[in-house]
Amino acid sequence: MSFLLKKLVLLIFLQVTLSQGSLLPMLRKTHVRLTNLLGEGSNLTIHCKSKDDDLGVHVLPFKGSFEWSFKPNFFVKNTLFFCNIQWQGKSMYFNSYDEERDLDGCGKYCYWDVTLKGPCLLKHEGGYDFCSDWPNKKV
Repeated sequence: MSFLLKKLVLLIFLQVTLSQGSLLPMLRKTHVRLTNLLGEGSNLTIHCKSKDDDLGVHVLPFKGSFEWSFKPNFFVKNTLFFCNIQWQGKSMYFNSYDEERDLDGCGKYCYWDVTLKGPCLLKHEGGYDFCSDWPNKKV
Protein backbone atom coordinates (compact mmCIF):
# COMPACT_ATOMS: atom_id res chain seq x y z
CA MET A 1 0.00 0.00 0.00
CA SER A 2 1.14 3.48 -0.68
CA PHE A 3 1.99 5.77 2.19
CA LEU A 4 -1.01 8.08 1.51
CA LEU A 5 -3.44 5.17 1.34
CA LYS A 6 -2.17 3.86 4.69
CA LYS A 7 -2.66 7.30 6.22
CA LEU A 8 -6.18 7.52 4.82
CA VAL A 9 -7.12 4.11 6.22
CA LEU A 10 -5.68 5.07 9.59
CA LEU A 11 -7.61 8.36 9.64
CA ILE A 12 -10.87 6.61 8.77
CA PHE A 13 -10.25 4.01 11.49
CA LEU A 14 -9.54 6.73 14.07
CA GLN A 15 -12.63 8.69 13.06
CA VAL A 16 -14.89 5.65 13.47
CA THR A 17 -13.24 4.67 16.74
CA LEU A 18 -13.50 8.14 18.25
CA SER A 19 -17.10 8.66 17.16
CA GLN A 20 -18.23 5.38 18.74
CA GLY A 21 -15.99 5.64 21.78
CA SER A 22 -15.97 1.90 22.29
CA LEU A 23 -12.39 1.10 21.35
CA LEU A 24 -10.90 4.09 23.13
CA PRO A 25 -12.76 4.35 26.46
CA MET A 26 -10.26 6.94 27.70
CA LEU A 27 -11.76 9.44 25.26
CA ARG A 28 -15.43 8.86 26.02
CA LYS A 29 -17.47 10.83 28.49
CA THR A 30 -19.21 9.17 31.40
CA HIS A 31 -22.63 10.39 32.50
CA VAL A 32 -23.86 10.09 36.09
CA ARG A 33 -27.47 10.83 37.00
CA LEU A 34 -29.37 10.79 40.29
CA THR A 35 -33.17 10.71 40.18
CA ASN A 36 -35.52 11.29 43.11
CA LEU A 37 -37.98 8.39 43.31
CA LEU A 38 -38.89 8.87 46.99
CA GLY A 39 -42.56 9.59 46.30
CA GLU A 40 -44.94 12.48 45.66
CA GLY A 41 -44.08 15.62 47.63
CA SER A 42 -40.67 14.30 48.78
CA ASN A 43 -37.75 16.57 48.01
CA LEU A 44 -34.22 15.16 47.93
CA THR A 45 -31.17 17.31 48.72
CA ILE A 46 -27.90 16.20 47.11
CA HIS A 47 -24.37 17.53 47.21
CA CYS A 48 -21.90 15.72 44.94
CA LYS A 49 -18.18 16.32 44.51
CA SER A 50 -14.85 14.84 43.59
CA LYS A 51 -11.41 15.84 44.81
CA ASP A 52 -11.31 18.42 42.00
CA ASP A 53 -14.95 19.41 41.43
CA ASP A 54 -17.74 20.54 43.74
CA LEU A 55 -21.01 20.17 41.84
CA GLY A 56 -22.98 22.19 44.38
CA VAL A 57 -26.15 21.55 46.39
CA HIS A 58 -29.29 20.62 44.46
CA VAL A 59 -32.83 20.04 45.68
CA LEU A 60 -34.67 17.55 43.49
CA PRO A 61 -38.45 17.28 43.49
CA PHE A 62 -40.07 13.87 43.03
CA LYS A 63 -38.93 12.45 39.65
CA GLY A 64 -36.42 15.30 39.30
CA SER A 65 -32.84 14.48 38.23
CA PHE A 66 -29.37 15.92 38.43
CA GLU A 67 -26.78 14.78 35.87
CA TRP A 68 -23.15 15.55 35.11
CA SER A 69 -20.54 14.29 32.64
CA PHE A 70 -16.78 13.90 32.77
CA LYS A 71 -13.92 11.97 31.22
CA PRO A 72 -12.58 9.29 33.59
CA ASN A 73 -8.86 9.12 34.33
CA PHE A 74 -8.39 5.99 32.21
CA PHE A 75 -4.70 5.34 32.90
CA VAL A 76 -4.73 5.69 36.69
CA LYS A 77 -8.38 4.65 37.30
CA ASN A 78 -8.85 6.90 40.29
CA THR A 79 -11.85 9.07 39.35
CA LEU A 80 -14.26 9.21 42.29
CA PHE A 81 -17.44 11.22 42.76
CA PHE A 82 -19.25 10.96 46.08
CA CYS A 83 -22.56 12.45 47.13
CA ASN A 84 -24.23 13.41 50.36
CA ILE A 85 -27.95 12.80 50.00
CA GLN A 86 -30.54 13.92 52.52
CA TRP A 87 -34.21 13.20 52.86
CA GLN A 88 -36.58 13.55 55.83
CA GLY A 89 -33.88 13.58 58.47
CA LYS A 90 -31.89 10.78 56.83
CA SER A 91 -28.45 11.44 55.43
CA MET A 92 -25.80 9.30 53.81
CA TYR A 93 -22.68 9.52 51.69
CA PHE A 94 -22.22 7.12 48.81
CA ASN A 95 -19.91 6.83 45.83
CA SER A 96 -21.96 7.81 42.81
CA TYR A 97 -19.01 7.00 40.55
CA ASP A 98 -15.98 4.93 41.50
CA GLU A 99 -13.86 4.34 38.40
CA GLU A 100 -12.43 1.07 39.65
CA ARG A 101 -15.97 -0.27 40.23
CA ASP A 102 -17.86 1.50 37.43
CA LEU A 103 -15.60 1.85 34.37
CA ASP A 104 -16.60 -1.58 33.12
CA GLY A 105 -19.69 -2.00 35.32
CA CYS A 106 -21.97 0.78 34.17
CA GLY A 107 -19.82 2.02 31.30
CA LYS A 108 -20.82 5.42 29.93
CA TYR A 109 -24.06 5.72 31.91
CA CYS A 110 -24.21 5.38 35.70
CA TYR A 111 -27.80 6.14 36.57
CA TRP A 112 -29.00 6.04 40.17
CA ASP A 113 -32.56 6.07 41.50
CA VAL A 114 -32.83 7.32 45.06
CA THR A 115 -35.65 5.25 46.53
CA LEU A 116 -37.22 4.67 49.95
CA LYS A 117 -34.64 1.88 50.38
CA GLY A 118 -31.67 4.12 49.45
CA PRO A 119 -29.70 4.87 46.26
CA CYS A 120 -29.91 2.08 43.65
CA LEU A 121 -27.70 1.73 40.57
CA LEU A 122 -29.75 0.89 37.47
CA LYS A 123 -28.88 -2.10 35.32
CA HIS A 124 -28.82 -1.44 31.59
CA GLU A 125 -31.27 -4.29 30.99
CA GLY A 126 -33.69 -3.14 33.73
CA GLY A 127 -33.85 -3.52 37.49
CA TYR A 128 -31.02 -2.61 39.84
CA ASP A 129 -27.41 -3.79 40.09
CA PHE A 130 -27.33 -2.98 43.78
CA CYS A 131 -28.80 -0.65 46.39
CA SER A 132 -27.33 1.03 49.46
CA ASP A 133 -29.68 1.09 52.44
CA TRP A 134 -30.43 4.31 54.28
CA PRO A 135 -28.69 4.29 57.67
CA ASN A 136 -30.94 3.57 60.66
CA LYS A 137 -29.98 6.72 62.56
CA LYS A 138 -31.51 10.14 61.97
CA VAL A 139 -29.35 13.23 61.44
